[in-house]
Amino acid sequence: MNAISTSQPRATEPSPVAVVQLYDTILLHIARAADAARGGDFQKQFDEVMNATRIIDGLNRHLDMEAGGQVALNLRDMYQSVSKALLRSVGKVDAGEACDRLIDGLRDTRDAWAEISGVPKLA
Repeated sequence: MNAISTSQPRATEPSPVAVVQLYDTILLHIARAADAARGGDFQKQFDEVMNATRIIDGLNRHLDMEAGGQVALNLRDMYQSVSKALLRSVGKVDAGEACDRLIDGLRDTRDAWAEISGVPKLA
């Protein structure tokens, strides 16, 4: 996964460990959004969704589309799909379940970055 260059990072380019930490934060915000939706607190759900999508947008903007090739294209597609799904979930009856599905999918990508960076996978 060389979609985000890992050779000599620029000051604004996240390291693989930082990418894992960003994924962990995204997962936390989505879990909070799911809990808020289940509790009927749609303002909190919206706030947590916006927090997650800001981070996703940041990861998307840091993709190296030239060096990353197909992996970068796949990540861009995933980031856009996840953001859209999160935004569409706000205020919906099944928002908690939708968030749970997104968490499951993002964990796989997070764990792939963890393997690259030597960080433990999620339990």
